[in-house]
Amino acid sequence: MFDIPIPQNHNNVSNSALPSLENAKNKLEQLLASQRKIAENKCKPISFSQPIVWQKENPVFFPKTINVIQGKAGVHKSRLAETICASLLKKPDCHKDLLGFKTNLLIRYAICYVDTERNLSEQLPYSLQQIQLKAGYEINEEPYGFDYISLLEFGREDRFDMLNIYLEHARKKFPIHIFIILDVITDCIFNFNDTKDSMKLIDMMNQTINRYDVTFLCLIHENPGSADKARGHLGTEILNKASTVIQIGFEKDAQNHNTNLLKVAYLKCRSSKKHDPFYVQYSDTEKGLVMSDPNTTQTILDKKNHKAALSETLDLLAQILLSEMPRKELIELLTDELDCSKRTVITRLKQITDTAIVIEQNEVNHTLCTRAENKEIVYYLNPLKSNV
Repeated sequence: MFDIPIPQNHNNVSNSALPSLENAKNKLEQLLASQRKIAENKCKPISFSQPIVWQKENPVFFPKTINVIQGKAGVHKSRLAETICASLLKKPDCHKDLLGFKTNLLIRYAICYVDTERNLSEQLPYSLQQIQLKAGYEINEEPYGFDYISLLEFGREDRFDMLNIYLEHARKKFPIHIFIILDVITDCIFNFNDTKDSMKLIDMMNQTINRYDVTFLCLIHENPGSADKARGHLGTEILNKASTVIQIGFEKDAQNHNTNLLKVAYLKCRSSKKHDPFYVQYSDTEKGLVMSDPNTTQTILDKKNHKAALSETLDLLAQILLSEMPRKELIELLTDELDCSKRTVITRLKQITDTAIVIEQNEVNHTLCTRAENKEIVYYLNPLKSNV
């Protein structure tokens, strides 16, 4: 055991210094208790936890982790979360397919849904009803382990504290593993662009998953016009800390218009290999998302690539190239967004630069140009002289 050095002449220690010395000793004891726990676990064979949720045969969410669903506004992020919740709540005799999401029916989980956006009279109650119906319950039932609150009526300055109070209440209420949904996480703090506010929430989540049987699923909007950027400083930090990151968004046609096909892609899988994307659609009949028919999916994707999507490439360049970007990074972004090969992207970029095709950005015409910087090729948009 280490000791905090205390001056021998206690008369020289001010009264205000004594509490800080005591506080330092308490923190050191906490640190060493953690050290002892790590040492104990280090001396034992490590048995990794089994997944909480699979999607078909792919492990998706693991216990005691932070996870993210991201996407632009209106792409059914909450409906995807509803389906995942229903898979955890599902009755053993319910045979409804939930986009292939499934869990071990012999293990019970508590689901705590924290909403920040929807009204309390229709929107949120309807969503909760859909979770119960998909899981095999009637809307008037109260399934054990299904809990929910709204932070909508609290000011943003109070929401972090209210979330903390609720999570402590939930841990006491449910003596089983708790799956917590934060929909949307940026509304749980005062300022999602503030480093202090963002790290305060992320630190709390990290402490929670290390101390308790808790898993987080956080929904977050993407910035308008960005490729994969989740909103604010909080979005940047939580993607770094997340174990699994799922992105949902509409597929585009050859004219860069939304189709009714949604692509669900895995941007990050820390505990497994990166899984292939799958495609879903919204169903009026099911009042939720359903797997897209393979023939329908292929037809839409074929139409998307039919014209080599030159107009879509130009639109994406206008959105993405807000400043200079290395060649490798730009090619990877376009490959992912256009869902095509790197060779196709390289060919399109060469066509655009060689023929000086005009790209409009912020009502100013540009051409796509390249230059060498530190032995690396960078792309940038150069405004036409007639606009200067």
